[in-house]
Amino acid sequence: MKKLYPLYLLVPMLLSLAVHIEAAQERLIEAFDYPDNETAQHFWINSEETPAVKAVAHENRRGLRISTPFSKGLMRTVHDLDLNQVRLSEPASTNLSRYGYFTLDLFVENPDALASFTLYFRSANGWYGASLPLEQSGWQRLVFSKASFRPEGEPNWKTITGIRLAVWPATPVDSFVIVDRLAALSHQTVIIMPTSTEGASTGDIQAVQTAARVLTKMLEEVGISADTLDDAVISTDTLKGRRLVILPSNPQLPDTVATALRRFVAGGGKLFATYNLGERIADLLHLRTTDWVRQDLASIQLHAPQVRGLPKSVKQASWNITVAEPTDNRTSDIGYWHDVDGARTEYPALFLGDNGVFLSHIVLSDDWRAKRQLFAALFGHLNSDFWADIASKSLENMGSVGHLKNFERTAAFIKESKERGALKGLKDAEKLMFQAQTQYRQKNFATAADTATKVRSILSQAYLLAHSSPNRQGRAVWNHSGTGAYPGDWDRSARELAAAGFNMIMPNMLWGGLAHYPSNVLPRSEIFEQYGDQVAQCVAAAHQHGLEVHVWKVNWNLHGAPDTFVAKMRESGRTQVSRTGKPINWLCPSHPENVKLELKSLLELAQNYAVDGIHLDYIRYPGPEACYCENCRTRFTLATRRKIENWPDDVLKAGALKEAYLDWRVEQITRLVRLAHKRLRTLRPDLKLSAAVFSDYPPCVKHVGQDWVAWAEAGYIDFLCPMIYTDDDNRFAHLVKRQLELTRNRIPIYPGIGATTSRVELTPDRVVGQIYIARQAGGAGFAIFDYSSDTAGELIPAIGASATATRARPVHN
Repeated sequence: MKKLYPLYLLVPMLLSLAVHIEAAQERLIEAFDYPDNETAQHFWINSEETPAVKAVAHENRRGLRISTPFSKGLMRTVHDLDLNQVRLSEPASTNLSRYGYFTLDLFVENPDALASFTLYFRSANGWYGASLPLEQSGWQRLVFSKASFRPEGEPNWKTITGIRLAVWPATPVDSFVIVDRLAALSHQTVIIMPTSTEGASTGDIQAVQTAARVLTKMLEEVGISADTLDDAVISTDTLKGRRLVILPSNPQLPDTVATALRRFVAGGGKLFATYNLGERIADLLHLRTTDWVRQDLASIQLHAPQVRGLPKSVKQASWNITVAEPTDNRTSDIGYWHDVDGARTEYPALFLGDNGVFLSHIVLSDDWRAKRQLFAALFGHLNSDFWADIASKSLENMGSVGHLKNFERTAAFIKESKERGALKGLKDAEKLMFQAQTQYRQKNFATAADTATKVRSILSQAYLLAHSSPNRQGRAVWNHSGTGAYPGDWDRSARELAAAGFNMIMPNMLWGGLAHYPSNVLPRSEIFEQYGDQVAQCVAAAHQHGLEVHVWKVNWNLHGAPDTFVAKMRESGRTQVSRTGKPINWLCPSHPENVKLELKSLLELAQNYAVDGIHLDYIRYPGPEACYCENCRTRFTLATRRKIENWPDDVLKAGALKEAYLDWRVEQITRLVRLAHKRLRTLRPDLKLSAAVFSDYPPCVKHVGQDWVAWAEAGYIDFLCPMIYTDDDNRFAHLVKRQLELTRNRIPIYPGIGATTSRVELTPDRVVGQIYIARQAGGAGFAIFDYSSDTAGELIPAIGASATATRARPVHN
């Protein structure tokens, strides 16, 4: 008897029938296929106490085995290959400038022991490096986009001279990985970076790099891979065979790039440009610049019936725009900016023409889902060949909902709940799913993409309804603005959060040099001057609606503080200094007066307001680059009685006192936590002290001086919120498990979920999925970043209809 499979299990076979799936051009960089250990070790040089590689065969594949003996305290493993000493698949070629992605095949023996893998490329004057987490066992393929690589020094993709492989620990456990195949890929979409353009400042380039990373990730989720290339390598030959060129805010175009783009467009290629509209780009898009305007904007309302799948609007909190107008009827405006009050402005936001699209500001990461829909619609309109890629990705993702990665598992989860509304949604989704697959088979790609999107939407709602709601759980939101979702109306914020089943709010009310209440310790903010005492208003409203208030205090960081206050701190020698002697606008944790200031601000809150707790954040150093002020040198010398000949070299990476200095830094941070616990407990025994902490431990101990495990062991803290801001559910689950193991149930752990951050924006089902993962792992609750008018509109009600549908008490009480 033949076994019959559900049609949704046949999707991969159906996809193979498509006439077009974007094909990448691949170049093998390193095969890792060495005849013996001696040869492999001749080329791959180990350092930093790392064991030598071994040439091995594993599961019918050959590769290099990298041992990771992290039980011995190694910070990482390091192996280097000098490309000048080996022959590649293309002899003597070290020019990787035309490629946008790199893939590495990797076998992982024990993912619980490993945190991440970093791929480095060495150039004559610096390095490029990119990291990916390791959460799965067995063979896997790591995919690094060029946009994700961070430069150190002044490297150049044209002159790559070496490769470095580094593995980082998650736990002090011995394990190993095997590397097999490193390749470079190029695709038919290109993002041009303005690295060599005259007039592009460092700030401009950094802003464009951020925009490029956002675009790259959005397009990947749509189904379009975009190669990020420097403008110095762009030529007619580089763009040959490409379909789309993206200019993510390029101040000017070099002559070679302008010439290549003219020929590209003449050959049928399309452009997508944002913000900067130089004369050469404007001519190609049949536009001209008329003005530049600074204004707080909130959204783009769109109208273009000819563009299939275009959303009606997208949110984007832009602050300045380029004002433009068409030069002829080949280009027209299809969207206008609306301000923060929802009123339409006179400024066009989006233009569509025969040759491409222009957006009058850079692409921001807000409203991620709508932006993905916008790009799918625009690029599908510009070149219908994109629809095959978009449809393929849509069908692949239509069953991936919340924490589940395919239709079969999602359906099983919904059926197990036996919730009537969820079961009906599943039935409706199944019917549409069959339609989407049929449309795809018939090569109606745009229609298939639309239908698949509807399937996922219906399935998401069913998934949300299928969740249970425990009666004991910490349910918190961080509120970065300190004003709630509706400035001036804390009652509405508290009422809506309570109605959605939340029981805690953590509003950001004070920084190192700023307070949103009438403080006698810190300067008072403009928010206080405009809206009044935010702590008093928040506490009154929250307690009326049954919410706890844990006031979020940003330690040390002087962001937003008045210039006069910052100048006073700096002149008094109380701010941090980098290893190169540059001032950093953070208070130095080793300075006694700074410790007193931090404590006074905390005690002022506890004494004057009926807050339920105080929540510490930035309770750390900004990074390994600080602090190296002269006062730190003096205090370190007195504390350790160690003589310093060369400051700060003796306490840096190669210095003899490096470890001692790192330990001393840790103590400066822990001291404040210890004192805060003691003083607050004496003043208010009922008050809870908590902290937002880095999710990776122990790297954060040496990197930023934050030893939150030690705080838990000493009883200094009542609960912790590790900030696990990721859209990778495997990584999220791995980190939650690790954090619970480290703290051994001494205190509640409320994993921090990055619903909306600069790097991540999760849909409601994905947020609920991470709530579910945290709960299944044994987490005591969750904390969501960030509560704002955006998340209040969709995310909070969605969670309230799902994982928090019934009221619950926090675990820390």
